[in-house]
Amino acid sequence: MTAANMFWLDNLHDCNLDRSLPLPFDRFRLSEEHRTGRGTSVSFNLGEELSRAFSTYASSHDVTIEQLALMSYYAFLFKVTNGENDLCIGMNTDGRYKEELMSVIGMFVNAIPLRCQLDPHWSFHQLIDHVKEVIRNSLQYSYFPLQRILTQHPQATKPIFLETSFEFQSYYSKSSKTELMIGDARLFAAPISLKIDIWINYHVPSMHQSTCSIE
Repeated sequence: MTAANMFWLDNLHDCNLDRSLPLPFDRFRLSEEHRTGRGTSVSFNLGEELSRAFSTYASSHDVTIEQLALMSYYAFLFKVTNGENDLCIGMNTDGRYKEELMSVIGMFVNAIPLRCQLDPHWSFHQLIDHVKEVIRNSLQYSYFPLQRILTQHPQATKPIFLETSFEFQSYYSKSSKTELMIGDARLFAAPISLKIDIWINYHVPSMHQSTCSIE
């Protein structure tokens, strides 16, 4: 735990965790305003050509599709925030950082901050190299509880970075996205209410197919 404690303390040094990103909005919202969880979701298919290009670039540059998708998200946030170069977002991890935990039934999910301090003069390749390092180092210490991370920053009254989130899914299932059969039991995915500013989900069911959802 000592190494993880030192990593997060150093990684989030001088990071204002309770400062919202200057995202564009269509209605001014007070910081103390009650949030209902209602919002808008936009989903679109990246298409076979772009999905293939994604996969080709990843395989030829020693990059995972997840890292490439995360880099694209940071570039998107950099653009819509008019050049904000210190971007801290949230990401849920499975918490199964040890091999013996892979087959254990239970909830191990832990949210972690992913901080990217980018240089606007970087090339595409420089940015992807930086993002690779960010996600690799952060996942190495993703077992460190979020509450312990926040305790290191007592001045942060609210972890605003969790309201700008990233999720990546690469599994494939022939069943419906909203329905799952276990024996004779049929389980349905219920709609959820998310009190966030922006949440992006990349779903990659195959090499030549990918979709993106922004909420």
